[in-house]
Amino acid sequence: MDEYYRAAAALPQPLAGELGKLPPRYAAYVQEIRLRLGQPVLFTVQGRLTPCSKFLPGVRRAGHIDNACLQECFLHLCRHSVYAYEEELRQGFFTIEGGNRVGVAGNWGGNGFSAVTSLNLRVARWVTCELPQQVQRYLAETAGSLLVAGVPGSGKTTFLRTLVQHLSQKDAVVCVVDERGELMAGESGSAPLPGRMRCDVYTRCPKAEGIEMALRCMNPAFIVCDELGTAQDAAAVERGLVSGVRFLASVHCDSPQALRQKPFLQNLLHVGAFRQAVFLDGREKPGTVAEWAALA
Repeated sequence: MDEYYRAAAALPQPLAGELGKLPPRYAAYVQEIRLRLGQPVLFTVQGRLTPCSKFLPGVRRAGHIDNACLQECFLHLCRHSVYAYEEELRQGFFTIEGGNRVGVAGNWGGNGFSAVTSLNLRVARWVTCELPQQVQRYLAETAGSLLVAGVPGSGKTTFLRTLVQHLSQKDAVVCVVDERGELMAGESGSAPLPGRMRCDVYTRCPKAEGIEMALRCMNPAFIVCDELGTAQDAAAVERGLVSGVRFLASVHCDSPQALRQKPFLQNLLHVGAFRQAVFLDGREKPGTVAEWAALA
């Protein structure tokens, strides 16, 4: 059964019941379930929004999300323990079981959301993509880290997951720092879902801390992490590079020129930390390489 149904079931009834009736032939194409105040439930399909009623005619609760429904959904997804997600919410999201990220928008009060007006439930699927021969040859070399760059929704996590799968099959020693619980879809106390892949995973561990622990204890050849975004992340990567570890990491960016303008990456790029980068094509073809760029 498609992961869409697991994501929809995380919502409260009767909304979950209505969305759970989506025919399987459509479910596999739903990337996100969006709930916006005063609007119908929207699906993201191939990067475009469409009302759920297009595929589910006759819906009632999903046809109009009022304030009470939206707040109920927010609290239900948080398991009525908003404080448990405070750190993630400061970044505008939280992640629920199965690696489904919930984006949140609304009135920000400094220490949290005083009112929620939008929720975006991303359907987490264990999906991999084609790995170009050029990338495979680069991974087979003895040195050189790799950046995976793209706009939101372009398949950066999917591409990193494919890299982990490829390296695991080549018997490389790989550690994954899965800060948000999305990359390997692992929950606390569980191994990565598909085939129990041969890698070590730090689930829901801050990147800088996870990198330090991996370096100290696991002797990795590769460390994989999603979404470098802070100076602390970059500093942890730099320390790992001194130890001879190769990093595979993603970053929000759409071109080599824009990449070099990111302040937290400038020192890493200056010292040649990442020799190559792949730039992904975009939302409509997630995980597809559009450009292979030398950085050093």
